[in-house]
Amino acid sequence: MVRKAIESLLAEKIGLDPNSMGTGNIARAIGKRMAACGDSDEVAYWQRLQVSPAELAELIESVVVPETWFLRDREPFVFLKNYLVSQWLPHPPREQLRVLSIPAATGEEPYSIAITLTEAGLSAKQFTLDAVDISQNALIKAKRGVYGKNSFRGTEAEFLQRYFQPVTGGETSKHLPEYAVISQVRAAVNFIPGNLLDKFFMLNKINYYDIIFCRNLLIYFHRHAKEEAMAVINRLLVSGGLLFVGHSESALPLAAGFELVRHPRAFAYRKPQQPREAAIVPNGKLTAKPFPPNLPLLTGRPPAIALPSAPPAKKPEPSRDSQPPNAKEELSPLELAKDLADKGQLQEAASLCETYIQQNITSTEAYLLLGQVQQGLGNPEAAEKSFQRALYLQPDCLVALVHLALLKENRGDTAGAAIIRARIQRRQIN
Repeated sequence: MVRKAIESLLAEKIGLDPNSMGTGNIARAIGKRMAACGDSDEVAYWQRLQVSPAELAELIESVVVPETWFLRDREPFVFLKNYLVSQWLPHPPREQLRVLSIPAATGEEPYSIAITLTEAGLSAKQFTLDAVDISQNALIKAKRGVYGKNSFRGTEAEFLQRYFQPVTGGETSKHLPEYAVISQVRAAVNFIPGNLLDKFFMLNKINYYDIIFCRNLLIYFHRHAKEEAMAVINRLLVSGGLLFVGHSESALPLAAGFELVRHPRAFAYRKPQQPREAAIVPNGKLTAKPFPPNLPLLTGRPPAIALPSAPPAKKPEPSRDSQPPNAKEELSPLELAKDLADKGQLQEAASLCETYIQQNITSTEAYLLLGQVQQGLGNPEAAEKSFQRALYLQPDCLVALVHLALLKENRGDTAGAAIIRARIQRRQIN
């Protein structure tokens, strides 16, 4: 009972969907904070949370996931540079490009953006880059700008040599070298504490940003929080502005009326100048809704049924409540595959999905997750087959339909995409 109340509090404050990271991970975070506070039971800790904003902040610090690295997924930054060189710089609508990176995490993403802007030819005076995160600890590390080898996975030696300096005497406890972001790059980023779901978040910046990076955050939100977050992003972004999301979040902008940018694996979307109209269906022309309420939005672990519009107050499960706070709950194979995908270990995640499917050939959820991972690996043909199999098992699966529409648009099959969008619209009005 108390565990569920704490999970509901986290859902209210930061939009956290417990299923997105596993209730076992949340239980371990609660257990660690209880030990730090000297509370012997969850009731005492729950009472502490009611009167101590500082402890609530510490608990939030314990559950946020700062997994990130420089130039993560590569293609978003390739497309960003191409866009700036070919479209922004020749005809800039204003003197200064405005960019938002949320979550900032420990700084790798916003610094990657700053480096990309510089390589595209923008001077420090030609752009402003705000980086927001809810975690004070993450922001402290981000402002320091010092990183170990794990932050540079997949980057070339030239990148490290050009934009970082070895930290003198900066050997870690494991005797691994550390590198500091050069001062020009560090000075280009404004790190700001903030919560995307706060009702007062950046109210003074309506239609302000030209580009927003919001990657691998929405997958941790429950449905209602996803809706709120997309509404905030829509408010902050200028018409025609670009939004970058993670590969597991690619259905969300489409559902919100954003237009796909055709650059493979960039997962970039453009806010339309006007709300898009839906595809023509036999009953006539439909007006696209900003965020279809009955569309099962894609999460890191795709649902087999529509998600509720807000996190429900579920009755407690006696068997789970009887466990101590630090009890370990083993991840299911699909949860483990999703966790690997979130960490960028896409090949391992794909292998795990395929092994699972061999023994569970009727799992719609497995085919959906495999399709997402295959998209991230840059294998759209295989991804399309996986989503088709999901549709064979569940013909009205809107998550699969949305992804198939995206894939067909990406390869120029506009007629095929229109047919699928018509199916989506028929499903929405039935």
